[in-house]
Amino acid sequence: MLLSELISQFGLRPHGSINDHEIKAVKALDEAKSGDLSFLTNPKYRQQILNTGASAVLVEKVVPEAGVLQLVTPAAYAKLGEILSVLHPERAYHSGVHPSAYVAARASVDPTCHIGAFAVVEEGAVLARHCVIEPHCVIGAGSQLGEFVHLFPGVVLYPNCVIGDRVRIHAQSVIGGDGFGYAQVKGQHVKIPQIGRVVIGADVEIGSNVSIDRGAIKDTCVGVGTKIDNLVQIAHGVTIGEHAMIIAQCGIAGSARIGNGTILAGQVGVNGHVDIAAGVLVMGKSVVTKNIDQPGTYAGNPAVPHISYQRQLANIRSLDKLKRRIAELEKNHGS
Repeated sequence: MLLSELISQFGLRPHGSINDHEIKAVKALDEAKSGDLSFLTNPKYRQQILNTGASAVLVEKVVPEAGVLQLVTPAAYAKLGEILSVLHPERAYHSGVHPSAYVAARASVDPTCHIGAFAVVEEGAVLARHCVIEPHCVIGAGSQLGEFVHLFPGVVLYPNCVIGDRVRIHAQSVIGGDGFGYAQVKGQHVKIPQIGRVVIGADVEIGSNVSIDRGAIKDTCVGVGTKIDNLVQIAHGVTIGEHAMIIAQCGIAGSARIGNGTILAGQVGVNGHVDIAAGVLVMGKSVVTKNIDQPGTYAGNPAVPHISYQRQLANIRSLDKLKRRIAELEKNHGS
């Protein structure tokens, strides 16, 4: 794509002289060469724009001292995503079923779907238009997949999962396995059947090696547009609202409820049966042990409002000084 075409198609405002290069790729500032588009979306890398070899750099604000052509746009990171989808499109998948795949006689697979090698589609499963099922996936009996669902290699859907339109689930994730439900009887753990489902809304993306357990009775639900990072455990009966973000290595215990737009940073733990309001940010490694009713930022174990957590840290840092003062007072007063 010519630079002039890129500017026109994406509504960019050029700052500097335009040499109408063909733009072939998007590269980081420190790797880009002539013919590459780069980007400055984090001020941490501002110095690199001064020495980049890129033909042009996508920015939100002009860097006056930079000699490179700058393409100005609001929300540059989102615009970068649009450009990447054009310059670096995803692989195209042909429709059809690989000879080594198994599709049950009573499964319904739209002819536009792609079913990869050694994939399994069990009885009663329904796949809508343009689904991509990569090698070694298993789609359990009675599961329903919306349009343009993409399952990467090795994904397992247990029976009766409901997957919304345009959902992407990355490699080796397991959706709909049994929840961890046991009754204690005479010192033994007696399994409680898990009869709920997993219901995932449209436009959800789920990373690799994620486990989302089916509900014990009520369904486990993930709302529209939510994004779940790698290595996350979501237990039975959890409800996650719309457009939430669950970052890597979080663990959410049974029947917890996460509000719309809430963000759980890395390695956050959430106790069972806890409600977290919409618009909450829980900082990394925090543990939510009780309900959070108000939007805002929370941190710590147990999680408290962030300003309270900062005070706690300040108090901890002063403990050594306080200990010395007490020792001095005891010495001076003969205690």
